Amino acid sequence: MILIPRQLPALPAGWIRDYFFYADGFEKDLDFYAAHAFTVEPLPRHSLLPYPYPEGSDYPSDAVHLGYQLEYNTRGRSERMPPSLRYQYSSPH
Repeated sequence: MILIPRQLPALPAGWIRDYFFYADGFEKDLDFYAAHAFTVEPLPRHSLLPYPYPEGSDYPSDAVHLGYQLEYNTRGRSERMPPSLRYQYSSPH
């Protein structure tokens, strides 16, 4: 259920309203210590399977996920690594 703040009732004088944002997802960064850090796959998921997936597991190569990958994962990937994985901040002016 999504509540829009302007649709909520007015608060009594002196009260304040707090908001709580809950997100449940994954991020996969370019971490040297992460399994398969330099690729999009294998995709993490909520399950009891260990990550990276055990040999013999059909996920994420099962028909449902293969269809998803062919339809939505359309970006190309280069095998070339950047000269440095260190972010270079520009100096303030």
